[in-house]
Parts: sequence; C-alpha cells; structure tokens
Amino acid sequence: MAKQYPGRSYTPKPRAPERRAAAETAWERPAAWYDQLVGQGGDDFYRELILPTVLSRLAATKGQRVLDVGCGQGVLGRVLALEGLRSLGVDASPSLIEAAQARAAATVTSTADYRVGDARDLTAALGDERCDHAAMIMCLQDLDPIAPVLQGVARHVTPGGRIVAVMTHPCFRIPRRSSWGWDEDNGVQFRRLDGYASPMQVPIKIHPGMPHDASRTLSFHRPLAAYIAAFGTAGLGVIAIDELYSHRRGTIGSRSGAEDRAAKEFPVFLVITAEHRR
Repeated sequence: MAKQYPGRSYTPKPRAPERRAAAETAWERPAAWYDQLVGQGGDDFYRELILPTVLSRLAATKGQRVLDVGCGQGVLGRVLALEGLRSLGVDASPSLIEAAQARAAATVTSTADYRVGDARDLTAALGDERCDHAAMIMCLQDLDPIAPVLQGVARHVTPGGRIVAVMTHPCFRIPRRSSWGWDEDNGVQFRRLDGYASPMQVPIKIHPGMPHDASRTLSFHRPLAAYIAAFGTAGLGVIAIDELYSHRRGTIGSRSGAEDRAAKEFPVFLVITAEHRR
C-alpha cells in the first residue's frame, strides 16, 4: 500500500449544518473529526492489514465496480481507484458522504460514486443498480439486524461476485468482555474472555481520549456462527476466512517479548470472503 494519491491537495471544509441521515447513526455529529482521523489513506491498520487483504480477496479486474457498504469518508474508494477499479459507496451519514465526495473531487484518479443510504435498505439508495463485487469494512459490527444488509448486498452484486467483510475479531476482541492479562508466574501475556456465545450490544465511546465527551455509538457482538449463518441465508457462500494480527509492537521492556508473542497469537480483525451464488 505504498501508492500515493496524485491530484490537488485536499482541504476539509468546516462542517456544514447537520442534515438528515439516511438512518439513525452516531457518526453524523463527529463526521469532521472522523474524516481527519482516517485521512486520505486510513490509519496504519488500514494501510498495513485491512486494505491489502480486501484488495487481494476481492480479486477484481480493472474496470469492475465495487459496492462499498458503510463507506464512511471513502478511504476504500480512493484505494480502489488506484487499482483501476470503480466504486459505489453508501453511508447513512450525509457529512461523511460529503467528505468522501470532496476528497474524491481532489483526487484525479477517483472513479468513485457516493450515495447517502441505509445499509439495511440498499435498494432505496441504489434502485436497480448492480456491482461486480462488494466490501463491508468495519461496519457489520455497528449494524443490527445484519440479515437485511447481506440480503441487500446479494441483490446488488452480480452472481459470481465476491463480498469481503472486515470486522474486529468476534472471538478475541469483544467489547467489555475481553482484555489482556499478565501471568506473573509464567511471564505470559494472555487474552481473557468473559463471554462469547451471547449476542449483546455495547455502547462505545467515539472519542476515547476525551473523557468529557459523552458521544457513543453501539457495537453489536455476535458469535462467529451468527455471521456465517447470515451470509449463507443471503445466498453468499463463504470461501475464505482471514485472521489479521497486529503489526504493532510495544516499547522495549521486561514484558516486550511476551507482548510480541501474544500479538502473533491473538488476531485483531476477521475477514470473511464470500461469493454470490444465486
């Protein structure tokens, strides 16, 4: 992911007055902050882990079109454009769609189209349009229910197309039910799980470094089997699963060796790749 983004420089506009979102979303109010946080190419997790895996698993050929569900401010669409691919992004937040459009307009390689829409009712935004493939990056865990999302994706992806979904790992990264622990006797860092099988919704702070900001979004935990079943019910046959491990390493210290070993054992993200078989 060393490619650069040619074109005019992008200067974000002051956030416009809030407009009506396509669905209830906590991401409309902090849209300007989130746009700057993600930036043009995403953070290091996106650049080093997520985006390369998505591109590889999509296996799209130049000129094909990718449906980007929950596109946010369009980071995937900009990367797809560098690969000679077109994209159609859908997000519930009008301000994030505006940011995606502004960044696309400042990038001469952009071939992206963006729509305000509810991921659970894609037909309302897309009509009869179809794409060759689809991606859902870090959005399924923020949506409930997911059945209409996957059914909509199946409706708007041509048969034989690939669907790639990325999420925080539902087995090892469960909000408020998983954490790191340290075994002093054996010098081992371990992953503690306080629950897994039970679906739940958890409020998550949008600005974790700002203790006085009460903004929250909901994260929905589901066991892995629930995701696989939902894909199958929608006619999306799972063909591959990737588990992505953090490339980040801590500072040198007495526990650094154990921390590095743990980082190689417990994945951060899960990537599900499916094919539309109907």
